[in-house]
This record gives sequence, C-alpha cells and structure tokens, in this order.
Amino acid sequence: MLALWRYPLALAAVSALVCAQWYAAPAGVRPASRNPGASILPGGRIVAPVGDQYFSGPSPFGLAVSASARAVATASAGPDASTPIVMERQNSGHWEVRQPAARALDSVAPFDASDWRGVSRGLVFSGEHAVFASEGASGRISLLDWSAGRLRTIDLNQGGATGSYAGDLAFDAASGLLYAADQANFRVAVIEARSRQVIAWAPVAGAPFALALSPDRRKLYAAIAGESGSLCVVDVSDPSAPKLEASIATGSADPSGVAAAAGRVFISNKGDDSITVIDGATNRVEAEIPIRIPGFEQLRGVWPAGMAYHERTGLLLVAEAGINAVGAIDVRERRVLGHIPVGWFPTRVTIDHDTVFVANVKGQGPNAPFGGSQWRQGSLSVFPIPKPEELLAQTAFVLGANGFQPRAAAAQSLPAGVRCVVLIVKEGRTYDEMLGDIPGASNGPAMGSPELARFGTRGYVDGLRQRLSIKDVNVTPNHHAIARQWTFGDNFYADSPSWPAALEHLKRQGATLATFGDYPGVDTAIRDQDRASQFIREIQERYVKTGADLPRLLFIHLPNDRMATARPGGGYPYQESFVADNDLALGRIVEYLSRTRWWGQMAVFATEDDTRGGVDHIDARRTVLLCAGPWCKRNYVSHTNTGFPGLLKTIFRLLRLPPMSLQDAAAADLADCFASKPDPAPYHALPVDKRIFDPAAF
Repeated sequence: MLALWRYPLALAAVSALVCAQWYAAPAGVRPASRNPGASILPGGRIVAPVGDQYFSGPSPFGLAVSASARAVATASAGPDASTPIVMERQNSGHWEVRQPAARALDSVAPFDASDWRGVSRGLVFSGEHAVFASEGASGRISLLDWSAGRLRTIDLNQGGATGSYAGDLAFDAASGLLYAADQANFRVAVIEARSRQVIAWAPVAGAPFALALSPDRRKLYAAIAGESGSLCVVDVSDPSAPKLEASIATGSADPSGVAAAAGRVFISNKGDDSITVIDGATNRVEAEIPIRIPGFEQLRGVWPAGMAYHERTGLLLVAEAGINAVGAIDVRERRVLGHIPVGWFPTRVTIDHDTVFVANVKGQGPNAPFGGSQWRQGSLSVFPIPKPEELLAQTAFVLGANGFQPRAAAAQSLPAGVRCVVLIVKEGRTYDEMLGDIPGASNGPAMGSPELARFGTRGYVDGLRQRLSIKDVNVTPNHHAIARQWTFGDNFYADSPSWPAALEHLKRQGATLATFGDYPGVDTAIRDQDRASQFIREIQERYVKTGADLPRLLFIHLPNDRMATARPGGGYPYQESFVADNDLALGRIVEYLSRTRWWGQMAVFATEDDTRGGVDHIDARRTVLLCAGPWCKRNYVSHTNTGFPGLLKTIFRLLRLPPMSLQDAAAADLADCFASKPDPAPYHALPVDKRIFDPAAF
C-alpha cells in the first residue's frame, strides 16, 4: 500500500517551479470568522479540519484516550487551566462531551475548578472513568474519578524533594505504575498508583519535557527540553530501582515530543522541523527525517510536536502546530508523505486502532470575539487513518490554506525610498477598544464598533467609586490623529509575536538596529513620557549631534497602555491614565521623528504586543496597527487580513532582507498601505486631557 504514496515526488517537482513565486495567506480582506466546515483565522490562513470536531476546554495541551477508546480526555494549560474535559462514546456512536464534577476524597465539600491548581501536558487514563492529570507548578498529580465523584492527589514533593513541577506522564496499566516528569528537579518519578506513593526516581540530563514507554514497558524515554536536543533512556525493568541507561544527543533543536515503537524511538524537533529516529537496541541516532514545505526548503515553522505511531501502516503521525496539520511520515522509507488538515495549532496526537485523535490548542478558529477566558477555546479532531488517494488532496489543501501555493498576481511593490523603519510596540489593547469609533477613511468604511471604544474620542474613564468617572472624553487623541493623517489597519491581529526572534534575524542578516525601552519586561512604574524623552535624547546624542546615520530599524517599547493601579500623586488618577500616557508618548515620538532629516526615508509602524483577551466585535486578537510616514497613504484604512508575521514580512521587504520563517514568508504583507510618491508633512502631537493624565504631576 505504501508504494501508492506519491506526495514526495510532487514535492520535488513543485519545489523547482515555485522558488521565485509570490506567496500570501488566502483570506485577502475577509475578516477572521468561525464557520461550519472552514474558518478564517486571524492573520489570513484557513482551517477546515477533516473528520468530526468537538469543543474542549481552553488550550488543550493534554490528550489521552482510554484503553477501549470509548473515552477521551483533554486538559488545558496556562492561565485558563481547568479540570479535564471528557468525551465518552455512547452505544449509539455519539460522543457526549462534558466536564465531570467530582468530590474531594477527604472533604464533604463539592470539588470545583478553584481546587484545581493548574494543568500541564501530563494526562493519562486509569481505567475507563478516571484520569491522572499533572498540575504543573504545584508539584501535584490529581486522579479524577468521575464515576465515583472523587479527586485524589499525589504530591511529587516526597522524600526530601521540593519545588517539583509535574509535567508529562506515562502509565503502565499492567503493573499499576505511573511515571511522571519532574521538570524542576531534572528527574523522572516512579509512582505506585494504588498507594499514590513515589517509590523511586531517576535523574535525567535536564528538564524532561515529554515521556514515552517502550512497547515492552522496560524502558522509559524522556525528551529533554532545551536548545540542544537530547533523549534520556531510563531502564525501568526494575521499577523500584530505575537507572539512567543513556543520554543521547540528537543534534537537533528544541525537542517537543517523543514516541516509541518496536525497535525505534522518535523525537520531534520544533527548532529545525525534523524527526530524529533512534535505534531502540543500540541507543544510537539512526536517521533524521526533515519536514519541509516545497518552495520554502530553507525556512522553518512547521513546529512538529506530539506524535503517534500506527503499526499496521508504518505511519508516524506528527502534530504540526505551525501549519495546522498532522504530518504523515513513512518511517520505513524515512520521508514525509503528506499533511492532514486539522484544527488551529495542533500539539498532541494519538491513535487507537485506525482512529486518530488530535488536540488543537486554539480550536477551529475565532469563537469568542468579545474576549474573556473562552477566547482560548480548543477542539478535538477525530478521523480515520487517511487513504493514499485522500492524502494527496488533503496535502494540497494544507499548502493552500497556509499560503504556501504561489499567487497568480505579482507582489505589490514597496517604495524604494524607505531606508529606515521604526517599530513601536505597545501592550494589550484590541482594535475596537482603541479605534473602534473611527467610521472610516478616504477609501471607505472601517470595521469598528463605536460602543466598544472605551479608549476612543468619546471614551470612558472609570473612577471605580473612588474618583469621579468621566464620560465622552478623548482618551487617545494622538492615536486617532495619526490614523486620520496616514494609514491604519482594521483587519490586523496579534498572532504569536516574535519580536526577539525578528531582531536576531535582522542581526544575522547584517542589518543595523537599535532598541529602546525595557522589552520584554513591563514596568508601569516608569512613565511612557520618560521612555519617549529618553528615546529623543538618545537619538539626539547618538545620531543628530554626531552626524551619524540612523540604524535601519529602531525598536521602541511603550507598554503603559496595559494599565495598572492608579497613582494620583504621579499623574495617574485613573487606570485609564496609563493609556493617555501611552498616547502622548506615541504622539511625541512621531512628532519628533517627523522633524528629523531622516523623515523622508522613514516608515513608522505602531502596534500592540498582545490584546490580553480584550474586547472586540470581530475577534479578541484584533489589534491596533498604525502606519505613519511620508510614504504611507493619507487617510487610508487597510482591510488586509494579516498580523505580526505580515508586519515582519513588510519590514523585511522594506529593508531588502529575506524572510525569517514559514509564517512571515507566506503571510499577507502591508504593501497596500504605501503610496507611490512621498508626502513629507510633519506631525503635530496633540495634548491629552489633564483630567485623565497630567505629565507635570510627578
């Protein structure tokens, strides 16, 4: 059957043809939306997962399937962590999805989510109606038995161990032994499940990120987190005395998953998009299987994660978080056969007989545009092992949905007159909160919701019953004035910022740059006015007075629109005062730059680092994008569905630099924001309302 897989031959043929083509995400100007069948993602990609889809809790990094495959559990990770979500298959074949209630073992009080101290990626079944779930930083592992309504706990901080972090789990049901990764203490613990006692542990050569048991259950494999990949082999033939048998350097970056089959062990490497194959008998690296996209062979961004091996076909299925797919790899021939479309950001995959289960951290697309904890809603994809003839079409869809197929139209040109790019990164606001009251621009209406523009020209300052609230006040006059004078985007999204990686990429490419501010830290005790003043002083001292030329990129961090506790004595009588401080700092910087000798060669971008689950009527990730400078269109709104990768692509193109990753290479850029001729008009910063923020009060 495997001889019928022809995708690798197609890859080689296509790669030679499209290396010089133009690529962009397929959404165009359509906004992010979740639809039956196919959804448009923030940033312009498409997801249309195969099989059946079920909603899970927020960010399901954990996935487990019971021995009978009649129950599936997912568990969340991060700030919105919750108890596991369980799917049970009824006799009719229908899957019932629920969050089981439980009762603490030693308490008559009902168990609720507040008792749950967090969930990491560790999740395994114990029987058909109970799961072990790691709690991460608490150092605990909880056994949730929903049939008995009980919650039992295991504490890894036993026998002198302290500060444990409970990570991935592996369970030997035949012997009743649970293996737990303790990432903080660089060890693997052996736990007797019945007594819930740690009976032994073995040190490993770093933080164990992922675990897998060998089919004969005599070896435990631990993928070690870090920039230099390695696999630790622990001999557990005598569970009471586990010992480190080998530490194998894989030579690949950032291991993100491990799977074991008869005679082989597989490690997925996020850093270089590859699978390392290790001989289970000799503990030696046997092969490296690269995962490459045609036309983009030199770039990375597939981000392989969890894996599962299908013995009958010899297929290794790999969750490909970066391209919203599951890769199908023929491990016998050591080649990628194709890609299966699943949900948004898949990280875990498991197989029962011929059925595949995939946990998608971000679900099926936008699902809670107004923010809150549910905007992180995940999903589970369930589908059969694909047939060869299905995989060809599925692969073609994945390539197109991610923007990896060349576009018919040529790339829109960018102005050659731009030599210097200024990138101003702020913190934590959605588009509607800040600019939702802008009705439109010279080229037509904007997608805004005025009633959500709490920081708009008719904004609201909340006194929190301690001070007088202020209605219909202009909180961000400079943001609005810059948008009116030049260009703003109403279809731009905060999707996975990678500013540090981008700065490193610029350095590697030989571009000069200078950074200003405390990124990635956020210290709201420092006024954004002081950050702006410091930036202006440094430009004056370093470049104006010396006659030196500006670097190609100036990176400025202005974080105070994140807001903090009011400080009336320091000029911040309200939480919203921090937003006004941020607005004035932005205006001052743009005004200063517009009066320098470099203005005619400059493009200024201002955006947010994230949206912090804020409020927006399109999607909770939609955020602010301002484009200012002589080469930017006047009074224009860009409707291009793009995000941080598209912004980086635009910057790289302006600076004549190659792409950094698959994400920015295939993103839609912001070329439509630029004019063919410059208009050197300067900017005049507007004062803020001193009832909100008084720059002199400190």
